[in-house]
Amino acid sequence: MRREHPSRFANAREAKEFLVSKIVEEAQREGVPLSEVERKMLYFSETHWTLPDMMEVNEAFDREYDQQQYEKKIAQFVRHARARARKENRQELEDWKDAIGILSKEDHYILLMLGSARASKGLPLTPLGLVVVLVALSLIVIVAIHSPEPPESSAVIGIPHPHSSRGPLGFYLWCLMTGLAVIYLLLWMLLGRQRVDNVVDKVLGALLR
Repeated sequence: MRREHPSRFANAREAKEFLVSKIVEEAQREGVPLSEVERKMLYFSETHWTLPDMMEVNEAFDREYDQQQYEKKIAQFVRHARARARKENRQELEDWKDAIGILSKEDHYILLMLGSARASKGLPLTPLGLVVVLVALSLIVIVAIHSPEPPESSAVIGIPHPHSSRGPLGFYLWCLMTGLAVIYLLLWMLLGRQRVDNVVDKVLGALLR
């Protein structure tokens, strides 16, 4: 039977202290040291262990800092620190994974930044992948336009034909929606879900005002 490697962290507090120390080290390495409030906010939790003065720290943070900018900055430090560990210290990378796994069983603010760091990487998109997606979309549109009768399969996937009883409007609307979906997918793969969703939220918010 395979035996699991014992954790170096006895509890969530030790795991959190390890992660905070690595984030603080990375901030100092990059010449952007965290203030006391920024550092202490990494310990924030509403339901589990945190610092004894966290209520005062949280109030100061709300007054003096932009939460979105703070989370973005911390997520960047996390990405850089883990990338460095991946190249230089595999054991430290394993400690990162171990600490995150322990904290994931509870509710801690730092997990939000750790999740954003992973999500903002996006998916690797090669030039070949981009070409395949665009060619597939083009073929669907060409077939739908030039086929004399709506293919039976089109009824299943909801593709209206320009000469069908629904008229060309439905077809062009479908093309528009499909194009937007493909553009969203490509941006998601290139930039990462978090960044793209933030942009979409801002655009929709501006349109719905």
